[in-house]
Amino acid sequence: MASYFDELHVDEDEVPTVRVERLTRETFRMLFDHDPIRYGDMVNYQSSPPASKSEIEKLITPLFDELLGEQCRICLCQYQVNDKALTMPCKHIFHEDCLKTWLEKSNFCPLCKFELKTDNKMYELYKEELKKRQARENNIAQLHDLMFS
Repeated sequence: MASYFDELHVDEDEVPTVRVERLTRETFRMLFDHDPIRYGDMVNYQSSPPASKSEIEKLITPLFDELLGEQCRICLCQYQVNDKALTMPCKHIFHEDCLKTWLEKSNFCPLCKFELKTDNKMYELYKEELKKRQARENNIAQLHDLMFS
């Protein structure tokens, strides 16, 4: 099995700053042109960053009528009269403390995986690249269907 440096064609005499820049480019290329056969399924196992503070502040408080007879899907406790709750953009409702604790660790709804924006620029760039890649694949599929149907 070849070493990491052999696979990336690292030259021992290469200037360190040039080497770091080239390896960084190679790493980004590996992530953005993700090929599970070549690199393994690392993208699906990437942990999501916490939700943006500004996104958390935008969450609205539901009316008490919406809470009657319901329970928080994170702690599984019934809502009480003075409980504070928050509504996600996907309309799922949770206790304020439960949801804020959750969103400090991840940027998605615990029920439906609706994603909130993050403060992590690299993660947001990664999501944009995935959207562009999906759009390209859809365009290619449509073109193929038009040509061969």
